[in-house]
Amino acid sequence: MPDPAATHPLQLGITTGDPAGIGPEVSLLAAAEPQLRDRCRLILFGDAFILRSRADLLGLLWDFEPVTEADLHSGAQLPRRGIVDVPAHRAAIAPGQGSKAAGQAAAQNVLACAGACRSGCLDAMVTAPLNKKFFHEAGYSFPGHTEFLAHLSGVSRYAMAFLTDRLKIVLATIHLPLRAAIDSITPALLLEKIGIVLEEFPRLGLPCRKVAVAGLNPHAGEGGLQGREEIEQILPALAEARARHADAEIVGPVPADTLFYRAAQGEFDAVLALYHDQGLAPIKLLGFGEAVNVTLGLPFLRTSVDHGTAYEIAGKGLARPQGMISAIRWALRLRRKSDE
Repeated sequence: MPDPAATHPLQLGITTGDPAGIGPEVSLLAAAEPQLRDRCRLILFGDAFILRSRADLLGLLWDFEPVTEADLHSGAQLPRRGIVDVPAHRAAIAPGQGSKAAGQAAAQNVLACAGACRSGCLDAMVTAPLNKKFFHEAGYSFPGHTEFLAHLSGVSRYAMAFLTDRLKIVLATIHLPLRAAIDSITPALLLEKIGIVLEEFPRLGLPCRKVAVAGLNPHAGEGGLQGREEIEQILPALAEARARHADAEIVGPVPADTLFYRAAQGEFDAVLALYHDQGLAPIKLLGFGEAVNVTLGLPFLRTSVDHGTAYEIAGKGLARPQGMISAIRWALRLRRKSDE
């Protein structure tokens, strides 16, 4: 049988991120990857002049066709490699130098691509990194991509997931100071995030028969000796979750010092980590450059690289595209599964 990826390639939008960072470079390098060329149509969103200059720097063949908003909405087949020109204030943007102008450009790329995804013009969205400081300076008061995309999509129930083949982690709280995160870990929040995992993982073709919830305190509180959050906040949520989702095995709270090792060995299909670094430290230790950020709960599929803007190497031809290639491959894998 013919490969459906070859006969009906998916159309992915790639936001090229902060133009002062490595986003344009990793996006262009990934688009040139031979193994992806026949598997999908990649449409880059960014300033066409900046992208052309970065392609010249990298010695890449410029084979991108211009794509307009009208082209996106026409329903016609898009080119294998295309660019939606999102003009930036180029005079105020230089590689390696973050700025308000660069933050504005990154935001405009997201706005344009998300609009095309919400309209059904593209099959998925893959995002290169932006810098939160300059994103805020440009007037976008969101902690990051995840919250911005949830706002644009009008959804209030969403979650940040990080996926590798060995380990799959969902965060209960995202971009919060640790003191604020602890106060936010309520039974209602945990119940919501567990529900999102059990809804979204099957939709994306990911197993979630056995889900583990991390403990907050050392040794998951040791029956209250090391803190009462497990007793007062986590256990009530797990009891209610088990009552609502009788088909799933929900385990916890599991001491975090052994949980992620056990999950990486295959004992659990997914882990709900309670705060940002509790989940991000193990996923980046085991899968840096391979792990992919996926936003659960959006009306469209979004994957992202797991690295930042790397201003220190931007414009020097040193950026490596493995993270972007992985994000594209996961987008193809998850979208194909969701269509089955």
